[in-house]
Parts: sequence; structure tokens; C-alpha cells
Amino acid sequence: MKKAYIFPLLVAVTALAACSHKKHEGVIVYKLEYQLPDSLRSYGAYLPTEATIYFKGDSVVNIQKTDEESTTVITYKPTNFMQVLLKSPTKSYVIDFDKKDQAEEMASMPVFSFKPAKGVKKMAGYQAKAYIMQDKMSLDSTEAWFTKDITIPPSSLTAPLDTALGVPLMFSTNQNGIITKATVKEIKFEPVPDGVFTAPAGYQHLTPTQLREMPVDN
Repeated sequence: MKKAYIFPLLVAVTALAACSHKKHEGVIVYKLEYQLPDSLRSYGAYLPTEATIYFKGDSVVNIQKTDEESTTVITYKPTNFMQVLLKSPTKSYVIDFDKKDQAEEMASMPVFSFKPAKGVKKMAGYQAKAYIMQDKMSLDSTEAWFTKDITIPPSSLTAPLDTALGVPLMFSTNQNGIITKATVKEIKFEPVPDGVFTAPAGYQHLTPTQLREMPVDN
């Protein structure tokens, strides 16, 4: 009789082990909305309206496109890898950021504190909890929503947030007077497109310094 119980138990354990070794990959898409100062309002039509983030293990890519241009940020946290692809109808650049370069970029990003707030709701099919998100420099506050129902590695879009609270599903950031609100549209756990974590051929290499010194086209 004992053997009859052991066999189903072994099957269940084997199935659980197989599930735990499945590749963790998929896509999360955010809707992007902006509040711009009057001096930049005319540029609103040129800003991306979505951020598509593919993830597979610790590899993450954040893709933001407009009709003519795209910005892609590829990261791999275990080796501090970060690569940025910039594409327009006439130019394509690839820039590698080492750990020092990344620290310099993050130094210009806002730093936030988070406090639990009252509120729980479903977003993209997952239970989300509300937090008050405060910019430590300006002391401006806004609402942010996180879920712990799933695990997705942070991307360049969510890097300034405290992802220990879970996966960010809605939040706003203010950088240089430009307020960007990101709201989750969908989350899918499925195979990612081939080659999504590598730079295509034909991109011109730039250093982060060359990128910063590049004149802005009018």
C-alpha cells in the first residue's frame, strides 16, 4: 500500500521540479503619458507612447519607439552589462555603458522613498498594492502600484524604483521637468523574439562621452 502512495508523490515532485526550471521569460508593456513644461510642449508628439520590455532570466531589454525613431536599452545585471541602441531613419548608434558610466547616469536620476498607502486593486490581472512615492530632492509625491504576484527583473524604465516592493505596474517620474507616467497594459509569459538582446549589424559605435557631446539636431 505504501508504494501506491509513493509513486504519485514522486510524480508530483518531478513535475514541481520541472516547473521550477522553466525559463522565466516574457514581455511587459507599459503605456506612457507625459506632462511637459510649456517650453517643451511642442515635442510631445515625438515622444514614445509605449515601453515594451522583454525579459529572459536576468536579460532585459526596454524598447521605446516613435514613428521614425527608437531607443533600446539592453541590460544584464549579473555582469553590469548595459547597451543602448539609438535608431533614426538616417543614423543608428550603439553605446556600451560600463559600471562607472552607469553610475554617472544614475546620479542624474531622481531618488525615491516609498510608504504603504491604502488601496488594493487588480491591474493586468494581478493584485496590486498602492504606495506613496516621494522624490527625496523635490519632496513631490505621487501614487505608485506594485504587485508581488509575479517576478520580473527590473529594466532601465523601472531602475529608479524600489523593486523589492514587487513589480511596478503604475508610477510617475519627473526628470528635468518632464513627468512620465507609466501604466501597465499587458503582461505575457511567453518566448521572447530571437535576437532581441543583441545589437543588429550596421550600428555605429559611440562612447558615452561622444554621445553626451553630440550636438542635438533641430
